[in-house]
Amino acid sequence: MSKQTSETRFTMGIPRTLGGSPRYGFWMTTSEKRLLAVVRSMNCVADMKRSRSTGRVLVALSEEHDPDEAWHWIRSELEDAIHEVELDPIWVNAIKWIL
Repeated sequence: MSKQTSETRFTMGIPRTLGGSPRYGFWMTTSEKRLLAVVRSMNCVADMKRSRSTGRVLVALSEEHDPDEAWHWIRSELEDAIHEVELDPIWVNAIKWIL
């Protein structure tokens, strides 16, 4: 089994201003719902919207956070998340039964 890198699991564009507003955001691409859930749960993320035409997700950053710091924080959380192993529910139930 080959180890997948972040480049094959997700991509993140550089934060830019959204429209004419002071809010920043970036485009993200991934096919993994789990990684989208990680991003959505972070308090530096104000909103997420999927583009129907491209499938990319626009991640709007909270105005309370520095855009560059928020981007790096999100990236490091995603890097950690891709290295976590998800157990099949049968194994989770077996472990719960043993404990």
